[in-house]
Amino acid sequence: MKKTILVIVSLMFASGVFAQDYTKAIGLRLGSSIGASYKQFMQPDRAIEGILDLDILDQEYMKLKVTGIYQFHFNINVDGLSWYAGPGASAGIYVGDHSGFLMAIDGMVGIEYKFYNAPVVLAMDWNPKVQIITNTGFKPDNFALTVRFTL
Repeated sequence: MKKTILVIVSLMFASGVFAQDYTKAIGLRLGSSIGASYKQFMQPDRAIEGILDLDILDQEYMKLKVTGIYQFHFNINVDGLSWYAGPGASAGIYVGDHSGFLMAIDGMVGIEYKFYNAPVVLAMDWNPKVQIITNTGFKPDNFALTVRFTL
């Protein structure tokens, strides 16, 4: 475990920070849930992402939630390609047989590619969470592909 953490920290410092060639993007997020994503860079290596998504758990049960993530971006030494990670939080409601409010502490790690001379960004990420209100526990199964258009 210590070796894994050491490798991850080494990669973070070995990969340099770089400037994105866009500041805002909006798009569609598809994966274990379906939703919309808005991302805005605050600094060349830091962004915030807001996600509104709908998770259909079965025919009579779904979840609607809002997520906010603060991301740190790192260069992979390929033009337009970066990886990112960061903390966040989410809140929402269950609709259907099981109704109620939910709240979670989120994390996110992913990789993103901004196409050269095109207003398109593709991202693939993992968004695990620890749900602290309603149906509590670790929820690891949130993978998604996001297609965003830069503004």
